[in-house]
Amino acid sequence: MKQAKLRPARGKGGIAHAAVPSARPRGFTPPRVAIVGTGPTAIYALKHLLESGAPMDIHLFEREREIGTGMPYREGANLPQMLSNIGSREVPPVVETLEGFLRSCDAATRREFGIEDYEIGPETFYPRLVLGRYFMAQIAAMIARARGGGHGVEVHARHVVTDIVPAPDGVVVQFETPHAADAATFDHVIIATGHHWSARTDGSGVLLHAPWPAERLRRFAGAHVGIIGSSLTAIDTAIALASFHGRFEEAEGVRWLPNSTDSPFRMAMLSRRGLLPDADWFYPLPLPELPRFNPPAVEGLGQPGLLSPAQNLLARDLHQLDPAYAALTRPEKIEGYADRHFADRLTKGSWTAAKAGLEEAVADRDARRTAAWRMALLAAHLVYETILPQFTEQERELFDRELRPVFSDVYASVPHRSIRRMLALHDAGVLELHRLGETYTILPDGLGARISGRSGEHRFDHLIDARGQSAATLDDLGFPTLSQRGRFDPETLRVACDLCPASTIACVAIPVVLRHNPFVQGLENVEALGRRAADNVLASLGAPKAA
Repeated sequence: MKQAKLRPARGKGGIAHAAVPSARPRGFTPPRVAIVGTGPTAIYALKHLLESGAPMDIHLFEREREIGTGMPYREGANLPQMLSNIGSREVPPVVETLEGFLRSCDAATRREFGIEDYEIGPETFYPRLVLGRYFMAQIAAMIARARGGGHGVEVHARHVVTDIVPAPDGVVVQFETPHAADAATFDHVIIATGHHWSARTDGSGVLLHAPWPAERLRRFAGAHVGIIGSSLTAIDTAIALASFHGRFEEAEGVRWLPNSTDSPFRMAMLSRRGLLPDADWFYPLPLPELPRFNPPAVEGLGQPGLLSPAQNLLARDLHQLDPAYAALTRPEKIEGYADRHFADRLTKGSWTAAKAGLEEAVADRDARRTAAWRMALLAAHLVYETILPQFTEQERELFDRELRPVFSDVYASVPHRSIRRMLALHDAGVLELHRLGETYTILPDGLGARISGRSGEHRFDHLIDARGQSAATLDDLGFPTLSQRGRFDPETLRVACDLCPASTIACVAIPVVLRHNPFVQGLENVEALGRRAADNVLASLGAPKAA
């Protein structure tokens, strides 16, 4: 029986050369493809590679013991109390839908997830760990199917890729295991390393701790903790800290009960506007296309100076669809738009605005109703995503300052349960929310730190930087030879290198793509990244794109 084996490069140690049966023609050598990372982006890339039907030997490299979850959904990095902010219907299916997967689980597993049968539905928000289990099951099912269909698929867990080296005969992937260092050569490589978090030191010398893995936050027990940021990452951080000091009681309403009334534990979120994200609001799928601000219209605008005419089209739609919102925010005037958009909530105050927004979201969801301006902006950010690469440097700066916060406010809403928990922590007297403004200072204060901003000066024992995933460059991925020899093209997602013209290196690492596309982090965008990475490889093989 013929076997397809991994061709190692010169190096020390060894790699498991597991093989799978193949019915390939005698003398046929299938292309070798390495996928670095096994989180959702890698899973969708694998899915679309396999859907093409082109025979290949695929090797999955994962630094952790378990494959499939990625950092956002991995046990240890997350706690059971942490919720994802994507409804079930918005998770692109792999082998099966998320809802179908949960319905196929037995009652004991659903109890382990903390999910009642009646809660399973297309609009339900589940704990992050549930999505982790889903993706683990999906990648296992895909691998089994692929092997049964004659593909070679090998998993290399606890393999830390240390470098990616373009070479004349392919791409060398260097890696370390707990036992040795080694390398192997591939025809094509997909870099899907996902999110990356690490502590960093502020320019003032203050250590800003990373919010992940969540279990490490236990070391701040009994402290006064400042959380920089107020979006979902900051909410997850607050949930983790609160879980170490008490519990949420959610039978009738939501209350937080401390383990001890004598604990000095306190925390505060600090962000530019001092506002919580909006509670998730109802909207239909697919989104309706806007009458003027749509892909065909923006394609005909021409260059340079694309931002202003594009925003004028959107403003005309907003004036037509929601005159009251447009009159208050004047979207045709880009300068100051973000301040006008948030003005009503800032006037109400942080906690009053959060309560009012939650009540409105609940009522609108019950009525299956959507504010026209929300729907328009949600659709608009997808159109803007297509033309961002064409902006001048000045236009991109203006977009990031005035429009990006508005779009983020619309699409980065969070589960109602998350807002209720934040309100419960505030009612319990352990959580505050402070507005820093656009400029603020961080300074050492003994063993702690001080932050001074628009709402005054605040002192903390520790600071956690929970402002979300930071953008990165190819240099930041930790593959030194690739960063020296390769050039990342954000348009194609390819890393070009003169040394290996016949090989494809596709980079869909979220921090790197985020530098060029601020809307890239949702699972729908992750699925699109995986598809594009696979299409790059398939184009090099001369194989048809995935359906």
